[in-house]
Amino acid sequence: MKLLLACGPWCSGTSAVAGLLERLGAVGFGPYMQINDSKRPNTYEFIPFRDTLRTFISPRTLSLTPDSVDVEAKLRKLRTRMENQEFGPYDATAGRPIFLKHPLSALVISQICNVFDTKLIYVLRPLTDIEATHQRRRWPPQFGKGAAEEIYANMFRILVDRVYPTMILRYPELLRSPEKVVKELVRFTELGASAIDIQSAVAFIDSAVSNPSPLQVQMVATTSVPQDRDSPSPLSVG
Repeated sequence: MKLLLACGPWCSGTSAVAGLLERLGAVGFGPYMQINDSKRPNTYEFIPFRDTLRTFISPRTLSLTPDSVDVEAKLRKLRTRMENQEFGPYDATAGRPIFLKHPLSALVISQICNVFDTKLIYVLRPLTDIEATHQRRRWPPQFGKGAAEEIYANMFRILVDRVYPTMILRYPELLRSPEKVVKELVRFTELGASAIDIQSAVAFIDSAVSNPSPLQVQMVATTSVPQDRDSPSPLSVG
């Protein structure tokens, strides 16, 4: 199964890149994580993928849990569920890649690449911008600059040590020159997007630039569901 994996920390722009991949023809499975943002509620974060990652990675410590020896087995189980169309139509013979994104995936890139035929899209954003978005969203401390530094460190360790096909996508450049970056993304992913697809993808980014809307995220305070403290405000899913 071909996979396009958007890698980057929270607040780095991976949701925008995942939205591009969907518009350019990659296969996405729902349900996606939704946040309380009237302009951009959809994170394109596949909830079963997130839940799988959280069985062997702690979002609080950004480290593998003691029972993480079966990482690849759990990822293969998720892949099998996709192939069996549990989450929606999927034609393995069509050759279209799927796309996934979640910050924690950057900590198990090698294992993901062992399970999927993967191309990596590294989404880079200045740490000051990441922290500014983190503060605006009022997310817990573990989703800010410190986490970004750890996640980027692991991403670039993999870039140096391994030879996985990788595209470096700078989020500020995407906002400044969306058509240029979208066309580069099409070439790297080999999605065969049409001119209409590219136009739709560019418009998706342009709309965010021309109509910026600070996220108004309300943190969910609960003692009965402690895992909510380890994830940015999953207010609703769809």
